[in-house]
Amino acid sequence: MSAGVLRRRVFLSVGMVLMAHWAVGCTPGSKALIAVERNESGGVRLLVSPCPEFGIRTISVFLDDDTAPAEDWSLKKEGAGVFPSRIDLFAPPVGYKIDKGTLTELKPANSYVAEIAGEVGSKPLSGRVEFSLEGIGELRSGQVLTGVRGGAVMDRKEFMEAPPGDCKP
Repeated sequence: MSAGVLRRRVFLSVGMVLMAHWAVGCTPGSKALIAVERNESGGVRLLVSPCPEFGIRTISVFLDDDTAPAEDWSLKKEGAGVFPSRIDLFAPPVGYKIDKGTLTELKPANSYVAEIAGEVGSKPLSGRVEFSLEGIGELRSGQVLTGVRGGAVMDRKEFMEAPPGDCKP
């Protein structure tokens, strides 16, 4: 193989790799479906990104510690009702009932996970965010913690403005 042919192949290969990196870097990132914030009374609130077609089936928060006894607070849809966009922890919204209630308070120095599951049309859709009381305590006013990229801080208004791409049936 001649040096000219080899150079062209290397050039084309490098060019293709650079184009792929550029395309990935310039595409909008995935948007979270669920976020966590501090509510007005100092408790924890889950926020659901606007997704008009999203039928929430279950909402759960659990201790993220495999060595500790299972602690779980979960809600289950109970008949007809509005799909909530704000859920204060330990207070089920209208149309939901507590399914599991072994988690009754959040403790410092523990990690927790909030998950939400449902459907958009017939397509399953779920979201997840990891959080701690310390992480929520570090949020400034107007900020939320989302599940994007392992716990990103985001502007609350921006989170509540647009639905995630998966929100389409």
